[in-house]
Amino acid sequence: MTDSSPIYQLRPAQEQDIPYILGLMRDMADFEKLTDIFKATEASLHASFFGPNPAANCLVGHTSANPGQPIAYIMWFHNYSSFLDKRGLYLEDVYVKPEHRGNGLGKMVLKHLARLAIELDCGRFEWVVLDWNQNAIDFYKHHGAEILPEWRIARVTGAAMQRLAQ
Repeated sequence: MTDSSPIYQLRPAQEQDIPYILGLMRDMADFEKLTDIFKATEASLHASFFGPNPAANCLVGHTSANPGQPIAYIMWFHNYSSFLDKRGLYLEDVYVKPEHRGNGLGKMVLKHLARLAIELDCGRFEWVVLDWNQNAIDFYKHHGAEILPEWRIARVTGAAMQRLAQ
């Protein structure tokens, strides 16, 4: 009997992946109930990943049978720790289509990024998780992540950012 589970692979995103990535991002915004703030477009993603000053790095996950159709996207960038005096690797997004969850792709992503953080001499590999997403919290804890309850995200956007800047 042969195993019919898909074989997953990761690769850097390419320009032709942008429509797939945008669709996956919309799916993630819907899942997180954040479609009201979703602003990404194909043009903005192109500039963010492939423009003269890229803001982020993006990987895509796909099955070996269909490498041209991403079923996951992973967006990361560098942050910095003054106390460690080192860059960090910050995972902004990881989204896997629901039908491909539980088959090892998420673990592959975390392992890949941990290896990349070591290779790039990063002092940390970190991300945030929504407090209601218990499946993700359990998954991350299972793979060695520490959830930091004493830290809170402070954020200023839109009109509040405009007022603050005045």
